[in-house]
Amino acid sequence: LYSPDGEPGRSTGKWGGFLDDAALFDPDFFGFDAEAARHLDPLARKALEVSVEALRDAGYREDEVRGGAVGVFVGTRTGNHRAHLQPPLRPYIAGVNQNFVAAHISHFLDLTGPNLVVDSACSSSLVTIHLAARSLASGESSMALAGGVDLLFDEEPYLMLSAGRALSPTGRCRTFDESADGLVPGEGAGMVLLKRLDDALRDGDRVLAVIESSGVNNDGRTMGHTTPNGRAQRALISDVLTRAGADARTVGYVEAHGTGTVIGDPIELQALTAVHRAYTEDRGYCGIGSVKSSIGHTLSAAGVAGFVKAVQILRHGRIPPTLHCHRPNPRFAFADSPFYPVTRVTDLPAGSRVAVSAFGFGGTNAHVLLGPGTPGNPGRPPLPRPAYRRSRFWRLPAAPGRPPPRSARARLDLTFP
Repeated sequence: LYSPDGEPGRSTGKWGGFLDDAALFDPDFFGFDAEAARHLDPLARKALEVSVEALRDAGYREDEVRGGAVGVFVGTRTGNHRAHLQPPLRPYIAGVNQNFVAAHISHFLDLTGPNLVVDSACSSSLVTIHLAARSLASGESSMALAGGVDLLFDEEPYLMLSAGRALSPTGRCRTFDESADGLVPGEGAGMVLLKRLDDALRDGDRVLAVIESSGVNNDGRTMGHTTPNGRAQRALISDVLTRAGADARTVGYVEAHGTGTVIGDPIELQALTAVHRAYTEDRGYCGIGSVKSSIGHTLSAAGVAGFVKAVQILRHGRIPPTLHCHRPNPRFAFADSPFYPVTRVTDLPAGSRVAVSAFGFGGTNAHVLLGPGTPGNPGRPPLPRPAYRRSRFWRLPAAPGRPPPRSARARLDLTFP
């Protein structure tokens, strides 16, 4: 699969950020027999797990939400799990269709709110958070599980990103650094539990952060489907700030899309600067970074990864460093901008807001503005995670006389440095 020379059909990168437990699943806990679990898409397995864990972290047992108008919004992509299964598939069709990545969650928990899968590539899981917030605001949902999942069980992401010359040949995501040379794919899964603020306070919930505003738009026509549009990014970020009634000067940190690509990072920085310059000429007041330098680009799950990081920054008042940023990219004049790359643990100014961006291949952009939660209200304590008894399910049987599926072999060939 790996070819540093960029041979067609090969990957120019051989690194990835892999989850240790991506192939493990407890079928008994979720009500599957072993054969059904084998056919169940690994994306659906992981989405089920993190949904239950999100509920329990918020202090809710599964039986407390059963029958409730809880929405489920999952960002993911179509993998090739189905292509490697042996026929007949008919008894297991609910395990291999993309929409069932979300549907299994509502089925298992008996949730009656809206249920949908979003695929806008790298922005998918931040788009789901925006849609969930809208569903809550309209009264359609009483609570919402939102997030995303992506696993590297097939070679498609590597081949696609290699064709677009987006992969780092050195295996490091150097966001905002002068030596940035591309992204490193990663696996990730995350769901967050959202609720209207008044309801959360009434019910004694822990409020870790408040979504003050969010938005989604598209790049429209650009030089190519994967070329970012700074004007569209600028319009979106400006609109989100305006609808929140917020001054850009109150944003103390931006969790950027920040993929570590030569073209994308400067465009994002220029768009952010243009928005902030409409409010102030101050310099160096807003930290900026990207979780991708730590865990890789988790593709469909990238938005929720950035969102969770932003929430934790608000929760603890500390900004973790963006790794591998040693010499800021000279294509962007940080010294004359509102932003400084966070290269060491830094305090978030008291009362600051935090913003999160995610931009997808195909041009769908998402931006969320977060404010502080209610630290003085301890709320519901977290519940223990389930005591799963998991087995390994990803090694699928090959037909007699044939090699194992390429996705399995590719997974063994790719290593994390």
